[in-house]
Amino acid sequence: DNRAMNSLEYLIANTHTLSDASIMDALAALTSSPNLGNHEEEYDMEVNSDDEMKIDLSALINPSVFNALQLPIGTGRFPNPSPPRPNSGTNTPIRKTPGSRPDRGKFTILDGTEVAGPEEVLNVDFNSDILQKIFCDPKLGIQFLARYGLIPNTRVCRVQDCPKDQLMSLIKHANGFVWRCRSCRKRREKRIITKISVYEGTFLFYSRMPLNKFFIFMLIWCENPGLSITEYNRLMGENRLVEETIYNTIGFMRDIIQNWCDTIIASNVPIGGPHRIVEVVETLSTEQLSNKTRNRRTRHYTTRTVFVSLADDKIKSVDFPLHNVHDLERALLECVQPGSIVVMRDSYMERFGQQEEISNALFNHYKVKSICDVWPDFNEQERSKQFIKTEMNQVPNVNQEPYAYEYFFRRCFSDKCFNHLLRVIRLLYQK
Repeated sequence: DNRAMNSLEYLIANTHTLSDASIMDALAALTSSPNLGNHEEEYDMEVNSDDEMKIDLSALINPSVFNALQLPIGTGRFPNPSPPRPNSGTNTPIRKTPGSRPDRGKFTILDGTEVAGPEEVLNVDFNSDILQKIFCDPKLGIQFLARYGLIPNTRVCRVQDCPKDQLMSLIKHANGFVWRCRSCRKRREKRIITKISVYEGTFLFYSRMPLNKFFIFMLIWCENPGLSITEYNRLMGENRLVEETIYNTIGFMRDIIQNWCDTIIASNVPIGGPHRIVEVVETLSTEQLSNKTRNRRTRHYTTRTVFVSLADDKIKSVDFPLHNVHDLERALLECVQPGSIVVMRDSYMERFGQQEEISNALFNHYKVKSICDVWPDFNEQERSKQFIKTEMNQVPNVNQEPYAYEYFFRRCFSDKCFNHLLRVIRLLYQK
């Protein structure tokens, strides 16, 4: 190495004074250096190493989060540019054969076989980090929602002049992904909306929250009943929300649960039965629930009395107010089977008189007891369910909140409450 470097330095310093023979001798010494090829090999290895580093970085920058979560989403066939047409070298005219033109549009978010059944969402273990990764990517977000039936996987144009069952195409828009009708767009008629949001007609249509914050808060609310606004924001961390947004979102989820109780779960026949315990709970409820058109910012409450059968978690309610023991008897005969044990809180029982007076008035049909009377008979599972009310009562102004349906929902789904709420939303919006 030293001999080669000396020859190179000597050649550069004396280029103008050396004879042709001396220059040729110096060049020969350089070319005969045994380590020159090794330097070239080391240089090649460095370039290859850089290339390998670029590949590794690209893998880190574009991780397949959805596959890592084991949520199959298919091939993700979003609109791709057409491949370059091979050049045959001749200007052969293209013949248009009817029906031979490939369909360039994409009419589904996922393949039809990839939409999960309603119960499959119960098998997913969610946490805040997973939801953050899913909804930070708009494409991944709508694939997740379509996968579990929370938004439609395909959309049919409902314009009267369009052909029947005309599918709309999925396109990328400035505000996210939208459905667009190609037939309406070709006609170029005024006053026809050719594009609609992928969230049209779903529970997300009125939401102005980023999806990652919305679902993370829903998860935290499901796992932590009865927290204050400050405590919820502490758990939200950097995704914290303003007080009004938290209040509206909790009200929205309670409306979903109440709608589920009224339309899907509510029993058509009296609940309870001989020696079965039925709990009586007075609550507020939201009037005029509607999945499709109601703006969740506007709510009007009315008073209801809810009856919950503790052994089999069945629910039934009446809309008229209960002012005295006669109203109570009327509601019980409508909702509860004779022979049942009717229980309620001491504070609520005082409205109808002393416990002995109420028992005598309802003696022919029911036994009336307080929660304290039957507490020793509850097993550990039932005591845990009763404790849900204690947690929920820690919220300020709890008497002004429609909490009875939330209490019933948490009784039914103490495990994976968030997963069950997603399943309930899907069932309601497919009705």
